Amino acid sequence: MTEKKKRLRIDRSLAEEEIQYYYSLLDESITDYDCGTLCKDANGGVPYCCQSDNAVPLLYKNEYKLLRSMGDLWHEWRPTDAEDKKLKETEGDDQIFCECKGVEHCIRDQRSVSCRTFPLEPYLDRRGVLVGLTFIRDFTDKDPETGRIKCPLSRKKQDIRQVFIDTHFLFWEKLMLRKEDEYETYLETSRSLRREKARTGRRFEILFPSHLLESRNARKYIY
Repeated sequence: MTEKKKRLRIDRSLAEEEIQYYYSLLDESITDYDCGTLCKDANGGVPYCCQSDNAVPLLYKNEYKLLRSMGDLWHEWRPTDAEDKKLKETEGDDQIFCECKGVEHCIRDQRSVSCRTFPLEPYLDRRGVLVGLTFIRDFTDKDPETGRIKCPLSRKKQDIRQVFIDTHFLFWEKLMLRKEDEYETYLETSRSLRREKARTGRRFEILFPSHLLESRNARKYIY
């Protein structure tokens, strides 16, 4: 009998050095002003995305390890009710939900990938090709408690700096080549946006990187 070949085990987790490189790509400010001023007055002086009740950052485990080595800003998020526990179950093998000490303690260099990329995520067209960024769908809706748009910046796409779009496009391009599960996640969220548009007619914004701004081909397959 021939001995079965052992299947090669590939470590898909991100190394701390990779995360530091990604941080360098995600260091641009999203607007020329503090976008937190658009929503904090309606949320007790705290930007909507900086409240863990609204958005819990999902960190890579090695990212959490890196940030913990830099200080005590971050700690593991603990669910407190059934809804939280359901969210906790969505963690990937190399991911962990975390929260920081609060916006008043924020240290720019210690922001997570989730903080740096919010409120945008990659958009993949019908071919499965990354063509731009779009707003995270849930944060373009109104908060049922306040009646206000969760992320008002989603109504001000003209304020988002092009250099922010360009560097974040590069980040997502590199990350999705590195991690197939990330690609599959955003392939599905992009399909979901198209299904919703087909069903309701609701359009969604796509922010194109500089090299695709004038590309007809990039727009050919977006819907």
